[in-house]
Formats: sequence, structure tokens, C-alpha cells
Amino acid sequence: MFSNLSKGSVLYGLDTKKGIKVFTGIIDTMTMPYPKNIQNAFGQMPEMVVDITATVDGERKEFKQIPSINTIADFGDGVFVLSDSKDSLSGYLRTQRQKSQNIVDSYTRHKELIPQYDRALQDLHPEMVNDSVVKELKEQVGTLQSQLAEALALLKSGNAKQEEKAI
Repeated sequence: MFSNLSKGSVLYGLDTKKGIKVFTGIIDTMTMPYPKNIQNAFGQMPEMVVDITATVDGERKEFKQIPSINTIADFGDGVFVLSDSKDSLSGYLRTQRQKSQNIVDSYTRHKELIPQYDRALQDLHPEMVNDSVVKELKEQVGTLQSQLAEALALLKSGNAKQEEKAI
């Protein structure tokens, strides 16, 4: 828990803004836990948070309102993560890796499902057929019409020649 840390403790972090980078910092100062929200529903305990100032890569950084009873604090959907221990950060990394692996593993299945979803949607709403499909069908109908016209012209010219021979 972050509330168990003190000046001189090691703080572990993960920065994923430009790839995945693990870092460590040394805590310079840390506040006592204080309530995040003063106004809470009747009888509800306020969430307690701490503020930490730490030296990370030679820079002094401030981390505000870290939940004091957590072992991991996520600032922005996994973009920046702080941890109270190496083990907690390792567990977080393993979980994130598994999520990514699950996405990769499901890629082929989902790629195969997309055309099936499209067909099902077309079955439900034939009027919403993809414009490229309609364009292709129109071109095919146009080609068939011109071929039919040529065939009819050949038939007519063939019939006209047979009538001349008969006379």
C-alpha cells in the first residue's frame, strides 16, 4: 500500500507514452493520508489519498491523490502507472501482457467474423447494401445489356440476310 511507504522508499513506475518503459524513483516527501472528497454520502467513508514527491531519472516529480490503500495507481488508462513494489508492478505487467496476448490470439477469429456480420446485416437490411457492391452489380448489368443488344443485332442481321435469300 502506498500509505506504507515513506521518505527514501523506492517507487516503481511504468510509462507507456512512447513504448513501455519501467522506471524507479526515490520518495523525497509524502503526505499523510487525507480524504480525497470532503463531501460523501451519509455514513460513507471518504477515499484516502496521499501526495508523493519523488526523484525519477534525476528529476523531481509530483504525484497527486494516489489512493493510499492501493498498491497500483493508474494515471490515464495505463499510460502512466505507479506502484508501491516491484511485485505489484510485475503483476500489473503480466495482466496487461495477457490482455494484449488475448487480443492477438482473437485477431484471426474476429477477422473471419466481419464478413459474416456484414452478410447478416445485409440479410436484415437489404436496402443498406454496400455502395461498392451496388456499383459492381450495376456495371455487370450494363455489360449484360450491351452484350444482349449486340446479340439481338446479330440475330436481326442474320434473319434479314435469310429473308433476302428467300426472295
